[in-house]
Amino acid sequence: MTDAPRPGSGLAAPRPHRAWLTWTVFAVTAATTAAGLLSPATRSALDRAPAFFTGEWWRLISPISINPEGWHQIIFNAAALLVLGTLAERVYGRLRWGTLYLAGALAGEIFSYATDNYSAGSSVAIAGLLGGLAAWVGLGHARLPVPPRVTAAALPAGAVVLVVIGDEHGAPILIGCALGALMLWHARRTGRTVPTAEQLGIGR
Repeated sequence: MTDAPRPGSGLAAPRPHRAWLTWTVFAVTAATTAAGLLSPATRSALDRAPAFFTGEWWRLISPISINPEGWHQIIFNAAALLVLGTLAERVYGRLRWGTLYLAGALAGEIFSYATDNYSAGSSVAIAGLLGGLAAWVGLGHARLPVPPRVTAAALPAGAVVLVVIGDEHGAPILIGCALGALMLWHARRTGRTVPTAEQLGIGR
């Protein structure tokens, strides 16, 4: 979403670029997760804990930097970040990627503290990216067939269910959907490129 199309040419194909922000976040998360596994003190300093309410303000964001719940969490979150993160970075660009990631993180952490859910993990931030991609597909900007569009459009309803049952991933998905829709609307309004799935090599 960084290259404006030429007048009268419609949407231009996006310039290919490496998703270095996704890989940077992946590397930092891997390093801090390893540190947390090797050092219980590091984990306890970063995870979601009641100490947040007594002045340890960094715990509002630091829990997304570690995945302390075992290899299933590490592998799942790493794969989700690389797949969804790379796609979201190509669709939205780095600045908007960062906005979706951090907004999802904050929404997930605030919801978790509100519901006394004390743990850690990067999945709430990744859920923000998922919401952004759902907006891209569900609103038709990806130009995919009807079935994936219907699935993406139904994701917010599923996120509402997650909120109702107390799952911390529902709020970040909703925030991601809302922000993604706003970003896409602004891109169209200002004539900036919104890449399609075909332009990104998806669904060929």
